[in-house]
Amino acid sequence: MAVVAAQAAVQAADLDLGAVKPYRVGIAMGTSVGGLVRGETFHRQLLTRGYARTNPALLRTYPLYSASDAVSHHLGIKGPKFVVSNACAAGANAIGLALDLLRSRQVDVVLAGGVDPLDILSLAGFNSLQAVDPRPCAPYSRSSGINIGEGAAWLVLEPEERARARSAPILAYLLGYGLSADAYHPTAPDPAGSGALRSMERAIRRAGLTVDAIDYINGHGTGTAANDDAEPRAVVTLFKNRAREVPISSTKSQIGHTLGAAGAIEAAICVLALRDQVLPPTVNFDPDAARYDLDFVPGAARPARVENVLSNSFAFGGNNCSLVFGRKAVRSQPALDTPVVITGVGVVSPLGVGYRAFLEAVREGRLGLRPVEIPELAPCRGRLAGEVRDPSYRRLVDPAYARRLDQIGLLAVASARMACQDAGLRVQPSNADRIGVIFATGTGPMETVEAVSRTIILEGPHRVNPRLFPNTVMNAAAGHVCISLQIKGPTSTLATGCVAGLQAIWYAGELIRNGEADAVLVVGADEYTPVLHIGYDRLRALTDTAVRPYDRNRSGTALAAAGVALVLESAAHAVTRGAPIRGQVLGFGAAADAGPLLHNDPAGTAWAECFRICLDNAGVLPGDVGCVFGAARGARQVDQGEARALAEVFGRDRPPRLANLTGQVGYAQSTAALLSLVVALETMATGWVPPVMGLEEPLPEVEPLLRSPAEAAGKPCLISAGAWGGTYAAVLAGPWGA
Repeated sequence: MAVVAAQAAVQAADLDLGAVKPYRVGIAMGTSVGGLVRGETFHRQLLTRGYARTNPALLRTYPLYSASDAVSHHLGIKGPKFVVSNACAAGANAIGLALDLLRSRQVDVVLAGGVDPLDILSLAGFNSLQAVDPRPCAPYSRSSGINIGEGAAWLVLEPEERARARSAPILAYLLGYGLSADAYHPTAPDPAGSGALRSMERAIRRAGLTVDAIDYINGHGTGTAANDDAEPRAVVTLFKNRAREVPISSTKSQIGHTLGAAGAIEAAICVLALRDQVLPPTVNFDPDAARYDLDFVPGAARPARVENVLSNSFAFGGNNCSLVFGRKAVRSQPALDTPVVITGVGVVSPLGVGYRAFLEAVREGRLGLRPVEIPELAPCRGRLAGEVRDPSYRRLVDPAYARRLDQIGLLAVASARMACQDAGLRVQPSNADRIGVIFATGTGPMETVEAVSRTIILEGPHRVNPRLFPNTVMNAAAGHVCISLQIKGPTSTLATGCVAGLQAIWYAGELIRNGEADAVLVVGADEYTPVLHIGYDRLRALTDTAVRPYDRNRSGTALAAAGVALVLESAAHAVTRGAPIRGQVLGFGAAADAGPLLHNDPAGTAWAECFRICLDNAGVLPGDVGCVFGAARGARQVDQGEARALAEVFGRDRPPRLANLTGQVGYAQSTAALLSLVVALETMATGWVPPVMGLEEPLPEVEPLLRSPAEAAGKPCLISAGAWGGTYAAVLAGPWGA
């Protein structure tokens, strides 16, 4: 669905991708379940037929980001590739993120949208909440439940001057977007609609418009009583006496709720409404059952004069996103010229709990990897893993609230609370909407997904526990962080595999530079579970000896669990409140191979380009970098590709020292690069560089970087990340005041 819709969008835009530099075209995709259907099939085979009779090929399309990789491969797109997974707000948030990519000049063109298929976990889960309507759903009136749908939609986004230069058809202008968090409940929206109100206000303000300029609202309108009450309440609050004059409709009444694709499909509908000057209807509407006296465009579409439209998407965990489209361009607000600094750190890792405890363990060379003695792993070739064995981090979570949390939720909330304490950042009603959360994860809540899937397979869909289902969405942990700390500012979840952590650093920085937040918590968390271990072992990705990054005799990786949180702030905000500044974010780079699924180019061409883009954005030369923290993990294609990229970019004059934590900590997916960033802060402050543990016979490409004298004090450090499938990211961090 993603590939077919993407090809159609490119064709409709009359866009010749061959005429654009491939690293200047990006992808921003929203999804909630991704390739879960294939994962469910693998899990069913595992439970009913056993380890040896599972089909590992199913796992090639299981990762949440696999659809974006497929689009990249089929269209030859090699630029930044972001996957947003804010449940039902994902598609809309992906389009908003694409706007940031364009305005920050990371790209020239972005393909932005969303996709989700029907899957049994979603159907059974919503059924367990008694939220499914057996009849065609009736948003804003009967409101007796949702209908699940599936689909995909993409928008081709580019700057106006570029579109006009190539005589492209301009259908509409994306003017702005807004994010917010309810900080209220894991599933139900704030009944006062305050979170929805804030996302709409932010979107309209960022679009450079006033409330009076909005002519139509494409509502979230799911058909559940809670959503259909909270959203109109927020609309009435926002538009006041004019509320009855602004039409609002729910197109979910026609196609169902397409989950992560919904915001993208509804964005496309808004563009067509502007183009055709027609308001889409709310079908199945019963005026006698309506709770609010608003114009819900009942029954049938109608012509109307429409200049600016607002599109709402609200999700589990209280994650809200609103988009504004218009027929005319509006001058956008310039980004703030402010440094983005790091003021707080929280760590939960196999090497210890807490920033200082983790650093001490790394310095002492302790090993966080041990053989896992679990009966169901008996058939596995690789047995090493980095489990979090110190339970003390659980004390940072309120015991009553902790009962709602799974492994990933506990890791996220505990590390977030530590980071706020370390930064001296207090969340209060006066500043809660000026603090944001960007959550990053590689594999998400596998523990809970496996538990719900196991119930469906062995007991039937009707036996799903309604207390578990809300934690199956990728952004559940982000919602728990917001609820626990009462954070109500911009909130998003990135799930682009192993690069998501560094992408979150960039996204948080953009929210700060765009004036959307004073401080943003970047939280990364990834679990370790037996089923995850089995999946990687079936792909022959795990070692049976030791993790040896950059080694000629590398034999695979070892999975690890970890939670890392960093507080990012504008320098002005940090200085004003007297916060400890540990470093600053200087640059970001991203690129992709555009190769087959789960394939990484061992030549490292795109990875090298990612490094160059990062350095160019920061205005830093390769010889000025003190240390590179690599992403190699004992995997042939990944290690070889990064080694060659490092040699190409850094292996000439004054190469930096090379560090890598995987042989010591294990590979914690998206959180691995954030652990490296934590150590990089220490490296910049003291000059100490950790050795590459497990490395015995280095690849020739990295030998100059391993022999380089450790002269890293006061110099920038580059942190590298590479996802399975050929998506790469890099962040350049520097000391503050250098």
